[in-house]
Amino acid sequence: TTKLVTENEVLAIIGSYSSKQAIPTGEVANSRKTPMISPWSTNPRTTKDRPWVFRACFIDPYQGKVAATFAKEEFGISKVGVLYDVASDYPKGLAENFKTAAEKEGLEVVAFETFTTKDRDFSSQLTKIISSGAELLFTPQYYDEVPLIVQQARELGWDKPILGSDSWSSPELMTLCGDDCKGCFFTSHYAMKGATGATKEFIDKYRAKYNYAPGDVAALAWDATNILLKAIENTGGLSGNLEADREAIRDQLIKIDRWNGTTGLMSFTKEGDPIKAVVIVQIDQDGEFSFYKMASPPELK
Repeated sequence: TTKLVTENEVLAIIGSYSSKQAIPTGEVANSRKTPMISPWSTNPRTTKDRPWVFRACFIDPYQGKVAATFAKEEFGISKVGVLYDVASDYPKGLAENFKTAAEKEGLEVVAFETFTTKDRDFSSQLTKIISSGAELLFTPQYYDEVPLIVQQARELGWDKPILGSDSWSSPELMTLCGDDCKGCFFTSHYAMKGATGATKEFIDKYRAKYNYAPGDVAALAWDATNILLKAIENTGGLSGNLEADREAIRDQLIKIDRWNGTTGLMSFTKEGDPIKAVVIVQIDQDGEFSFYKMASPPELK
């Protein structure tokens, strides 16, 4: 990142993606007064007290709240269990956000189980969750970790709802998980099946070019790129002075209001976080990520 800013003299940076990279990258970009937009990092620390850092995705406190509300309203449950990687910023932060929101909703978090990165046996934690009386399992893990968790839960007899987060949303999930993940839900930035408008147009063009369905990371990267281009356009023209142009772009990013992208309508807060909807996705019996419902913040209604 330092090389991009000081040697390559970039106007702005798109990236990093996951929170464990975006948090330190954002520190460098902010200290060097270079605009940065992370497409996919939902951890609040990425932009906190960093006026030069933005993101194209919702943040985890809101995602956690939507997930907890959905769990209560959709399934009518009173007890939940959580399983997450305590050594990774993203799942740890979101698990804590979900727990806080669930308790505010009147749900009892009867199991809050942890593991560490690269663990592959979750039977002990899942056994505790099952014996706790939990009526739903929330696991905000990355798509390549989810299959083992879900498969081991099924083998232990878990037949209750499983709810995930936006980190589930790679098309690779179903290649790895198969039938075990069918029927699960997760919070996300968009849904491929049932998409309309700009979202459908993006999916169709992406699929035509790459012969591959785009996950939400691709959609968010597309949105981040177009948000940056819009901010550059809104400067009215760059001066050629690097410091001044970086500042002009940053100032225009803050002013983005009700911008409609492939992942929905959004505006930016002064902290660099977008105000935007969360989509609830269901993995249907065809193994596709199907739109189930949407939760929009009041500012966009």
